[in-house]
Formats: sequence, C-alpha cells, structure tokens
Amino acid sequence: MTGKRFSLQGWGIVGFSTLAVGSIVTVIFLFQGIDELGMRMAIRATARTSCIFFIAAFVASALHKIWSNPYTAWLLKNRRYFGLSMAVSHTYHAIAWTGLWLVTSGKSPQFAGLAILGYVVLLAMTITSFRRPAALLGQRAWKILHRTGMYYFWLAFTAEFSVKLTQSPLIYLPFFTLLVLAIFLRLLTAIKPTKLAS
Repeated sequence: MTGKRFSLQGWGIVGFSTLAVGSIVTVIFLFQGIDELGMRMAIRATARTSCIFFIAAFVASALHKIWSNPYTAWLLKNRRYFGLSMAVSHTYHAIAWTGLWLVTSGKSPQFAGLAILGYVVLLAMTITSFRRPAALLGQRAWKILHRTGMYYFWLAFTAEFSVKLTQSPLIYLPFFTLLVLAIFLRLLTAIKPTKLAS
C-alpha cells in the first residue's frame, strides 16, 4: 500500500535530493553570479533545505508512533535516506561557505568551533549510516552517536533560525515552528510511547 502511494524510495530520495539542491544552487549562481552575494544566498538556501531533510528524519519515528498510517510508515522506512539527504545538502552548504571564503579573500566567514564540530558529527553519522561501519561501532555507541547528533542539529538549527527570525520572519517562521513541533513530538513519544491514532 505504501509502495503504491510513494514511488520514491531509498536511494532514489537521496538522488532526487542531490539533484534538487544542486539545481537550486546552480540557479542562484546563474542569476546572481558566483560572487559574495551569490554565495550568501546559496548558504541560506542550503541551510533551509538541510533543515527540511533533518526534520523529516528527526520526526519519522515519533510521528509513526502517534499516527500509524502508510504515510508515516513510508517516512519511517526512509528515515535513513532523509538523513543522508541532509548530509548531501549540508555538503553543498559547506561548498558555499568555502566559496564565500574564496571570493572574500579569506575575510569571511569566520568559522566557529561549533560549526566545525557539527560537520565532524555529521560525517561520523553519515559514515555509520552504512552497515559495516555501524557494526564496527557497535549498537550502543551507534545509538549514542546518532541520538546525540540529532539533538545537536536540532539545537543548532533552532538557535540559528531563531536569530534569522527577527530578520526575515516570513521566511523563517515556518522553519522555526516546524522545529518546535518536532521537538514536541519527540518529547511526547518519549513520555508516552504509544500510538494515539491508526
């Protein structure tokens, strides 16, 4: 039933995400140019796409516990691939940051330690999303890494978008609202891990 409603599955999601985010960045560079403003626009755009993929992975399990239906089952089944899509999107994000550093001759951006740590965590989570590295890490360590990493990124997105909210409320309010709802769902299922609807 789920397969009939959703033809996009597994690695197809990652492929589509790679193409979609790459197209967004390409369009920005074509119309704006490969300059400081173009790089900053690409940075903002890829932060938003990364947030969308992150939220999909972050709420998948909780959402399925609350509303068990073919849609949430599809989301849960493909949670890993949404996480990998976030990694792809954030790779574009890193490329844009590097591009900004190059076009400003190293004057911008100032790379923060927490941002670098975020990429280290993301790399570790991406590598251990595959079976063999996950087996080498061990189930307990895998759970600690991925759970800690997910909450780290939730905090990073929420903190960043709360600042942007004062600058561009119409753009960032939906993202901020989704992040708040996402943590609410996670906490709700952690307190009462039962299906409320089916």
